[in-house]
Amino acid sequence: MRSDLADTFEKLTTARGFTKESGFHVRDFKEGFVALEVKPKEQLVQFMGYVHAGVVTGLADHAAGACYASVLPEGKACLTIELKINFMKPAQGDMLVAEATALSRGASIGVVRSDVWAETGGDRVMVATALVTLKSISL
Repeated sequence: MRSDLADTFEKLTTARGFTKESGFHVRDFKEGFVALEVKPKEQLVQFMGYVHAGVVTGLADHAAGACYASVLPEGKACLTIELKINFMKPAQGDMLVAEATALSRGASIGVVRSDVWAETGGDRVMVATALVTLKSISL
C-alpha cells in the first residue's frame, strides 16, 4: 500500500462535494481496513430526526471505496459497481462510524463489507451493513 494514501484520502474526502458537505473523516486507515466517521448534524437527518438512509449508505460506500483503494497499486482508484445495504436500526447518536473490510482483493474487482455503527458515549449499535463490489480503474 502507498504510505501517502491515508493522507491523500482524507484530503479528497474534505475537498469537495457530498463527502465534504456531509463531514466524513478518516478514523482508521490501513491496508484492507478503513473506518470513516461522521458527526450527525441537522442537515443530514430525515423527517423523524434520524440520520438519512442516503447519508448512511454514502458513508458505507465511501469507506468501502477507501478500503479497496488501500490494496490497489499506485495509479489505480476504484468505483462502486454494486452496493447492497441492510438497515437494522435508525441511525442516531453522537457519531456514526463505517468500518470497511476487504473480503476480496482482486486486481480488477474487489468486494468489501462495510458495517455502520452508531456510537453514544461508550455504547455502539450496528445500524446497517453493506456489501459493496468495486471496479479498479486507472487514474
